[in-house]
Amino acid sequence: MAAAAPARFVRFSEARPILAELAGKLPPELNTLTPARLESAWPGWIERHDREVRARLEQGDEDTIVNWMLFGTSFTSRPRAVLGAVESGAAGDRELRLRRTIELISGRLDDLLKALAAPGNDERRLFARALLQRKGVGFATGADWEAARKYLLAALMRVAGEQEQIDQELGATSGGDPTTEFVRRSRLFRTRGLSLDTSLITNYSVEQALAAMKARGLLEPGAVRRVAIVGPGLDFADKDVGFDVYPQQTLQPFAVLDSLERVGLAPSPGDPEIVLLDISPRIIDHVTQARARAARNSGYTLNLPLPRSTSWLPEVRTYWQTFGDRIGAPAQAPTSKAIADLAELRAVRARPSAVQRMSVLNANIVTERLDGEAFDLVIATNVFIYYDVLEQALAMSNVEAMLKPGAFLLANFSAPSLTSVTIRPIDTTTTLYARARDANEDILDVIVWYKARAN
Repeated sequence: MAAAAPARFVRFSEARPILAELAGKLPPELNTLTPARLESAWPGWIERHDREVRARLEQGDEDTIVNWMLFGTSFTSRPRAVLGAVESGAAGDRELRLRRTIELISGRLDDLLKALAAPGNDERRLFARALLQRKGVGFATGADWEAARKYLLAALMRVAGEQEQIDQELGATSGGDPTTEFVRRSRLFRTRGLSLDTSLITNYSVEQALAAMKARGLLEPGAVRRVAIVGPGLDFADKDVGFDVYPQQTLQPFAVLDSLERVGLAPSPGDPEIVLLDISPRIIDHVTQARARAARNSGYTLNLPLPRSTSWLPEVRTYWQTFGDRIGAPAQAPTSKAIADLAELRAVRARPSAVQRMSVLNANIVTERLDGEAFDLVIATNVFIYYDVLEQALAMSNVEAMLKPGAFLLANFSAPSLTSVTIRPIDTTTTLYARARDANEDILDVIVWYKARAN
């Protein structure tokens, strides 16, 4: 496995074409500078912006705790809480439903605080407790509990307000031209905290894209030897269902390895090298520990929930049923009534050799660049949606710099249309997961194939 050089900040000479094209639309602290002053200010700005991007992780972690409070099952026996309605469908008028929702949330909050006061060895409880303590919130006295309650309620109100704003943006883009709608949605979370939560199903759309690219002759059999995954994710509590009965896990690295084997793109003999690029200490530590266990011949268990609330297409169910068969073997999944009511669950134990194909590197795709890297493929799903135009343009330039000439990025967003960003979209794959129910939209994902210059 090739050694990865540390990431470095983007140089002004590398950013200059992007900054020139976006002149007049740059952040306020850059927008009024002359070209000479801009060059002088750049090193300080990119370093500060790197810290600002990384600081968004804390807000994303707070969002995760709010979702866990609403949906988690491991610390309470109460029903899940949905903002604006009680999931059990209480009868009555809007005021009654709202009052019952508030009562339910209040009860779940009390249960969570009790769990955090006595966390034991539970990794989720310890994580949430540590975050609150960093905010100056304790659990020793009644006053501490009240402060913790107020803090979490304020976080809940913030999350609800942000979701309302996002819903309004989505409503404004719905029903129009699909391409325009996709472009607008591609920066939907640009002001939100950076969340690590992921989804198994997104990886099905990646596999579909890989199969289509192989069929077109764009990727040759056995030709994908080095892959970078930007923001692989770490499941804490699903934002829709709140699964929390199994340890935290990272799915995408294993999903990509599994798909490359299944589609016939992995080198033979041997497996492709998977390099994970992330800024989260949680992900870096998680993968580092998994690699250490693999060195002692211990595999990695992947828990694979499939929510019952969605009518998945047969091909999606087939993907779920066969996931992991190229990299491991079926394992015993945890059981509980709470999860049985919400989802079907299977588990796979990935082989230690699969874990050992992975490495992790602390790299901010927006502000940092890798030297000496040459990847056949880069994958970034549900990542770029958290950034604005300048950040996306810088990130795309950084991705291209670490791709082999003519190699590909797969990402589910529409990049800014700038002449200064030379990696180009050449096609898309639209993957349908489930058909619409009533007035709801179909559940689908769009993967864009971006190709680096061939030189």
